[in-house]
Amino acid sequence: MAEVAKPKETISWGSSSRARPDVLKRKFPTLADLRLAARRRVPRFAFDYVDGGVGAEEIGAKLNASALDAIEIVPRYGGANAPVSPAVEIFGQRYNAPVGIAPMGLPSLMWPGGEAHFARAAQRGRVPFTLSTSAGMSIEEVAKFAPDVFWFQLYRIPRDDLRINFDMARRAADAGAKVLVLTLDVPSRSKRPRELRNSMVIPFRPTLGMIFSVLTSPGWLASLMQQGQPNFANWPPYAAPGASKNDVSLYVRQSIEGAFSWEEVARLRETWRGPLVVKGIMHPEDAETAVSLGVDGIQVSNHGGRQFEAAPASIDVFPAIRDAVGGKAELLFDGGIRSGMDALRAAALGAKMSFAGRAFMYGLGALGGEGADYTVAFFEDEIKVALRQCGVATLAEAQGLTVRHPGAFAFEQVRRNTG
Repeated sequence: MAEVAKPKETISWGSSSRARPDVLKRKFPTLADLRLAARRRVPRFAFDYVDGGVGAEEIGAKLNASALDAIEIVPRYGGANAPVSPAVEIFGQRYNAPVGIAPMGLPSLMWPGGEAHFARAAQRGRVPFTLSTSAGMSIEEVAKFAPDVFWFQLYRIPRDDLRINFDMARRAADAGAKVLVLTLDVPSRSKRPRELRNSMVIPFRPTLGMIFSVLTSPGWLASLMQQGQPNFANWPPYAAPGASKNDVSLYVRQSIEGAFSWEEVARLRETWRGPLVVKGIMHPEDAETAVSLGVDGIQVSNHGGRQFEAAPASIDVFPAIRDAVGGKAELLFDGGIRSGMDALRAAALGAKMSFAGRAFMYGLGALGGEGADYTVAFFEDEIKVALRQCGVATLAEAQGLTVRHPGAFAFEQVRRNTG
């Protein structure tokens, strides 16, 4: 019997095809290309809101990138030429790639209608999309666009003993959200210089500079005219009856306060019956506490360098947290993912799933709605190539690769040195 030919992989780097996907690959081969296009295409205040970080030098975001760049993986050769698969199963769901869309406030500021574009692209590409509490589309609307891949993220809202938090969690459960993500790393809002220079305050107060920036971004303006002004879509049920968009924005500003305490995490664990993730963990002892409360996932993250400028890179604390958790919860990574190689680096260290924020926002700014789909495909294609290049077929196999991680944070050594 003749051997059946295996299907060829369809990654076409360098193809001269005029098909739209191949044209985009040639025009935007790296995330840096998407970032540059987004910077040219969207208003300055919107780009800076996404691109900026905390502190005068925005060190955190740069540190995330340089720490990932420093990780080396030793490839293996001579094995079977089996088809590679970047698919991953987590929390009982199978996804096509190990890079999901991180929770971000107001994607519709980067490109009007951004949340809908992300939700549709995530559903088509079968990757997680985590809707933020502060997003411009409601829980119920996103669930319709992304029924199989929708996760929901919560900030702490202390009003009436977390009444709003518990109600949002209920709404997410009713809508079919697969995972609830509690963000712990925003105890207070940090000073982000670019946002202040651009007068990015809540409620929004347009300045002449903002107006000029909008008028010189015709594609963005056309989308704004079609979609309407960004708003905090999950919040109107909790604000005063008849509240305007500015009133709701002010209510959001006044309501999100502090980080969840462990006692509050325990209460939400009792209420939420599905998989529960805590996001923003940077210390192994905090990870151990979270596991003791029954959380299902630990998302290691320094909030993209947007909260605490003295924090180490997310990837550098990851190994210590992995060792502390010891397989008792799934490990997720968030912090500087810019390529499939970065995702492979995180996977080789033990991350089951990585999340990217700015990367998807740059795709949105560069290409509008088409950019969300392009960025999903960008990561999937690059991860396939990275797996093939290092001689493994799956992400599980990648965890057996030899890795050098020079920046790994040695918590025990620090404790000994400081007494």
